[in-house]
Amino acid sequence: MNEHNNNHNIADEEIEIDLRELLQIFKKWSKLIIFMTLLCAFAAGLLSYFVMSPVYQAKTLLMVTQATDKLQTNPTARSGEGLEDVVSSVSRMPVLTMSTYLGQIKSETLMNRIIEHLELDPEKYNAYTLVGMIDASVVKDSNLIEVKVTSADPALATKIANVMSDEYLKLMTEKNQEQMSRSVDFLEKQKTVTDKDLDKASDYLKEFQSRPRGVAVLDTEFTARTQDAASLNSRLKTVQVEIQQLAAGVYSLENQLAITPQTITSDKWNEDQGKAYSTQEANPVYISLVQELIGKKAALAEKEGEAAGLQQMLAQTDVELDTLQAELANKRMQEEKLQREVDRLKKTSETLAMKKTETQIAKSIDLGDTSVMVVSEASLPEAPIKPNKKLNVAIALVLGFMVFTLLAFVLEHLDNTLKTPEDISRELGLSVIGVIPKMTRQNTHHSSYGG
Repeated sequence: MNEHNNNHNIADEEIEIDLRELLQIFKKWSKLIIFMTLLCAFAAGLLSYFVMSPVYQAKTLLMVTQATDKLQTNPTARSGEGLEDVVSSVSRMPVLTMSTYLGQIKSETLMNRIIEHLELDPEKYNAYTLVGMIDASVVKDSNLIEVKVTSADPALATKIANVMSDEYLKLMTEKNQEQMSRSVDFLEKQKTVTDKDLDKASDYLKEFQSRPRGVAVLDTEFTARTQDAASLNSRLKTVQVEIQQLAAGVYSLENQLAITPQTITSDKWNEDQGKAYSTQEANPVYISLVQELIGKKAALAEKEGEAAGLQQMLAQTDVELDTLQAELANKRMQEEKLQREVDRLKKTSETLAMKKTETQIAKSIDLGDTSVMVVSEASLPEAPIKPNKKLNVAIALVLGFMVFTLLAFVLEHLDNTLKTPEDISRELGLSVIGVIPKMTRQNTHHSSYGG
């Protein structure tokens, strides 16, 4: 515990000695530090007030009304996109990002237009130097663009800021006119080509429809054959029913004949002989049944023949229907293909015509006034923004004090000469026996012995 206290006391003593030495060093070099710090402040004030030219800043504020965060650079790459969307991507008015608007503000073309409009000296001003005078930035979380123009001439800064706004709007309008003109020419050429293809496709469709055995003729013939087949099928069913009826009648007559005797025996009286005798005669019922059976069988044979003929005709009709159906399906498919091509070209032509009209309307719109507007025009600045004389002097004071204080400590560290008894004791570890006083004017005229 005692050892810890002793170490703590020694550390405090070393800190106190080091701080005392630092204060002594600062006191030793204080005149140099103060003089050089004031000299730096004086030099900064001299430069700020008499040497450096004042710089003025004019501000203008623009508001963008048509901007997007992300552009689709390849519209045709999107899956499932229709013709109208593709044409719209060609004919639509450009919608730019805020970064694009900023880039256009600092474009070389706009700088040259400003120089030409203000008739600036080309030897002093060019596009590069003018860009260095202009600073444009987007106001955070807004669609505002703040443009700052700095110049030693406040009137020139104001003129450049205002002329830049006007020329920027004009430049955007001119670029829009160029793009819309190219779009109109493109759409007009495409419509001409599409109309020619449409005329060819329409003529070929008409020629195809006017050929012998066209779709209409085949469709009519197929309908008639279908009706014939239906009629034959209905008639065949009727005949088959009649055949069944006749077959049932024949079967019934045959059964009746089987139980009906062919002859009948009758008793007669012979007057000459005066006695009775028996005779056999044909049974009229049997004869009637036979005749009826013969008629039924003849009718049955006739109906069976008719049914066979109908079945043959129906089979032939089915074959013809299958042939007609195949031919009709083939020609109908060709006609539908030609019709789809005509419809596609017609829709394309209508879309191109509509987009051409929309593009011509868009071409008449002043894009500069519709997408960007001047919120605040630049006014003549009353005071320069730099140099900030007071700030420059304050910075010179602080920097001068820091630099020359550091320099004093560096010089003191580099000085390894022994000047005081304390230096000898600290560096050599020897005790000082005596000190030779320094001869000055005050002690030169007085004797050491009091004489």
